[in-house]
Amino acid sequence: MQPIFFIYIILPVILFWGSGIAKEGKWNEGFLSIEQSKAFQGICVIAIAVHHISQKVFADGDVSAFIRTMLSPFVNIGVLLTAVFFFFNGYGLYKSYINKPGYLDNFLKKRMIPPIVAYFVTGWAFLATRCFVGEKMSLKLFLAYLTGIVHCSPYSWYIVILLIFYVVFYLTFKYAKTERMAVALFTSCVLTYIVISLFIPRNDYFIRGEWWYNSVFMMPFGMAIARNENRILDHVKRNYGKYLVVHLVLVYPALRLSFMTLKKLGYFSASVPNGVMCKFISLLTQMFAIYLVVVCVLLIGMNLSIGNRVLAFLGKYTLEIYLIHGLFVELYDHDFVGIAPSPLPIESVSLYALAVIASTLPLALLLKKLEKVVAVK
Repeated sequence: MQPIFFIYIILPVILFWGSGIAKEGKWNEGFLSIEQSKAFQGICVIAIAVHHISQKVFADGDVSAFIRTMLSPFVNIGVLLTAVFFFFNGYGLYKSYINKPGYLDNFLKKRMIPPIVAYFVTGWAFLATRCFVGEKMSLKLFLAYLTGIVHCSPYSWYIVILLIFYVVFYLTFKYAKTERMAVALFTSCVLTYIVISLFIPRNDYFIRGEWWYNSVFMMPFGMAIARNENRILDHVKRNYGKYLVVHLVLVYPALRLSFMTLKKLGYFSASVPNGVMCKFISLLTQMFAIYLVVVCVLLIGMNLSIGNRVLAFLGKYTLEIYLIHGLFVELYDHDFVGIAPSPLPIESVSLYALAVIASTLPLALLLKKLEKVVAVK
């Protein structure tokens, strides 16, 4: 058996090691705590790395069909994983706003500097590598990459969207007359962004693909849960069995419907009649599946507490791991972002995956330290 397949053992062990089930009649009251949410995000960021590795492996025709088939479950789960990130970001932003006096006073510096530093450092690393492998680019494109106007790393989109909606959050909550109005304005901005994105062809202007907007609705959803948390939890606890069964039963059909819709219609509006409508239908099926998956995670979390040293470590460096791993996904593959052969290709799929993770973690720590130094200044 290929060592890469041990990922199906390693990930569950990391997730469930040290976990505990709530006693009968009790609940895991901390299932939305910072510690638990960071633990969820810690496992998600490693799964995202495997997701990107599987996409490269799946696209490599020289890799055996068996290996590609075995890794195929990871190929399409990226949208579900980023949805978890968006949910906890929306939830965390609102809870911090209501629980921390003066939260907005230093919000931009505290929340924006780390992702901005990480964005530019990883972008410049990608730029240096692009030059090293011989990509021919105009001075205009080079400067666009250098200044971050054009995203040099294809893996930076999530951070870009997060930064945009951090600013939206700051502006709406800073200047709205009421808390209710702030939430409504933030939600309207997210929905407007999604609608506008439907009309922008793939790779045109700002939007590079549907992943730029198909899961971001989880931010206002997270805020809605945070704002009505006590009322929602009281209701769910009284009807827990019904909610859990209904959502679990619907998850698989919803995912299958989403995959079928993407296959039949999809987001390639330029190549099909009534393209925007096709994109809208595809988006709705994806959003429904995303909603079910995230809610299932939350419902299970109400009865299952997770947390261990590995998850705690990963949870501290999700931003850095997310941005850095993509460089090694490209460096160790056979093709560097579609422009040239990769300089350090690794033939063995198992060694390729191990090298990506092993290279990412130490640099994530260094990047975190750099962010702290810049933030202090």
